[in-house]
Amino acid sequence: MTHIEQQERISLYIDNNLSDEKSSELFAHLAICNECRTYMKISMRVRSHIASEELAEVPRTLDRRVLASVGRGRAALRQRSWYSPVWFTRVSIPLPAAASIVFLLIIGSLLFYPLLTPAQQRRVEIPSELMARVPSSLQRAF
Repeated sequence: MTHIEQQERISLYIDNNLSDEKSSELFAHLAICNECRTYMKISMRVRSHIASEELAEVPRTLDRRVLASVGRGRAALRQRSWYSPVWFTRVSIPLPAAASIVFLLIIGSLLFYPLLTPAQQRRVEIPSELMARVPSSLQRAF
């Protein structure tokens, strides 16, 4: 049995809800397990401290206020749950897959960049001597 199961048995033993057979198994475990023995000592101290304390006076309206606040919380939760924007939705992608996607986007943008951008026209300076020989009607085109 695990320590958690043994500690549950300790709680049952302290509350007097453990059978004699299971109590003997518990004490056999306590003989060899220091962790569970420490848990038993602490649990016994807590129980004796709680038993020695006086009960506090609690107002009668406390139950109603607590239950009302729980009801309001559930109602607010129901109202919010019908709509969930896409940008608040978390998507889990493994790191190698995300790196591959980024890599493909970069390579694709580099390959298709010349096709998506307009071709740049080169401006060539024509020497003034040559421009003087060109008819004036065609000079505007240059």
